[in-house]
Amino acid sequence: MDLWDQGLHEVFQGHARVYGLDLLVKHYFGKHEAWASYTLSRAEEYFPYFTTNDYAEAPQDQRHEIKGALLLDFSPFCLSANYVYGSGLAARSSFFTETIERYPYSRLDAALIYRLAVKKVHIEAGISILNLFNRENIKYSNLVRIPESQTSTISIHAEAVPFTPTLYLNLSF
Repeated sequence: MDLWDQGLHEVFQGHARVYGLDLLVKHYFGKHEAWASYTLSRAEEYFPYFTTNDYAEAPQDQRHEIKGALLLDFSPFCLSANYVYGSGLAARSSFFTETIERYPYSRLDAALIYRLAVKKVHIEAGISILNLFNRENIKYSNLVRIPESQTSTISIHAEAVPFTPTLYLNLSF
């Protein structure tokens, strides 16, 4: 039985509006590079079927995001690190309430690379670690109506990237 036969065929129409500002600062010093960025944004949506008021925060709404990166080239070694902080996506506990929860996101990644060339063979070996401090982050939040006639919702939270070390070797001829 397909979804249409189960009565799950109603399409809800609404409106959305998004505002934002991005700033980026980069600096080169010798063979090294550093940069930082900041995003200020607001995402709102209006679905007359679900809300009784005007526009409300959309699930994609995240007010602040800060990112930074540092790339150091000490040939034949390269070091890199990057950091990201997000103030959290908006998670409404129900389509019928105005209660908003936010789950901030914070992650530091780092890598060390060694490069060597012997005649026509190029060798690159490295280690990278995603989420160096194993910060528990939520990838996204999503509210799902089950079934259509029911008025309650559930929150689905998926964990983002956990502590992930990676070793690699790249040979090219």
